[in-house]
Amino acid sequence: MEANSPVVNFSLRTIILALMLALVVPAWAASTAIWFGGEDPVVQKDKHKDNPADYMDIFKPDAPWSTAASGLTAFKISTQLALRGTDEQLQTVLVGLKSRHIALAIELGVLVTSDRCGKGTEGYGSPRTVEAVAKRIKSLGGRLDYIAMDEPVTWGHEKTGSNAKGFSYCQDEVADLVDQAAPKIAILQNYFPDVKIGEVDAVNGRYPHLANDIIEFIDLLHKKTGLKPAFVHADVAWDSNWQPMLENLALRLHNRGVRLGVIFDGDLKASSDEEWVSEALERYRSITGNPNINPDDLVFQTWSPRPTHMLPETDPGAWSYAVRYAVIAGSSLK
Repeated sequence: MEANSPVVNFSLRTIILALMLALVVPAWAASTAIWFGGEDPVVQKDKHKDNPADYMDIFKPDAPWSTAASGLTAFKISTQLALRGTDEQLQTVLVGLKSRHIALAIELGVLVTSDRCGKGTEGYGSPRTVEAVAKRIKSLGGRLDYIAMDEPVTWGHEKTGSNAKGFSYCQDEVADLVDQAAPKIAILQNYFPDVKIGEVDAVNGRYPHLANDIIEFIDLLHKKTGLKPAFVHADVAWDSNWQPMLENLALRLHNRGVRLGVIFDGDLKASSDEEWVSEALERYRSITGNPNINPDDLVFQTWSPRPTHMLPETDPGAWSYAVRYAVIAGSSLK
């Protein structure tokens, strides 16, 4: 066979492509889960903005993100949408996810505001919020598959001083946070017995005790309630010395059989959607390429003005593009 024959050239191209993929594709396990979330219409209204205008289009039957959706484990909605979205909006979400076999997740504050502290602070809500969310979703025929407690350690223990609205942070002991969370967990399990409950919390080099406090929280929660959190998702402060803390947390979580996730997003200073998504993917490649972190869950979530659109998945400036990238990268390893 001649060296320049089509068969030889095809084989060489195949080998070169395989080698390139080995270099650029992150070495994460086949059991890795991918989560996705964006800013829904209720959150947009609260922030006096109107994008991504195509958020609800994600759930339409013909929405152009079939590759991304095919590899997605969970879609995370906000507490605001669960409480204040219309029935039509919530039913659209529930039907759209069910038709794609994607689990429903929510980020939910399990700490309770008081006259002393917690008002206007992330992770906190009224005494009735948790049950109101569970009751509403169940009444519409939905099922919560995952609940991510909203940064109880960061906002309930670590933060000092006052928030932007002038209300004091609580600075409670970790054991007190567990006492607040436990009855909320019982309520959620009553409505959804099979729900998997974990937490989101910050990884921030400016708060050196965070990793220890997160571990204390999950250990005490397990001891008090019998619930071993299913996961801890790291909301990384990328502008801090985050890597040593994340590596330490990863080791300790994996030793306990708790899944580690990392939330990927772009930079607030990004000048375009394409730049923002590119930054999120660069962080994804950095984390998944680090064997000392080895994340179990890859969470693509945004709270920032960008990207301004979710679709289509082939647009490098669309948020679903990042999920599609991760799905294709993972599929090439299986």
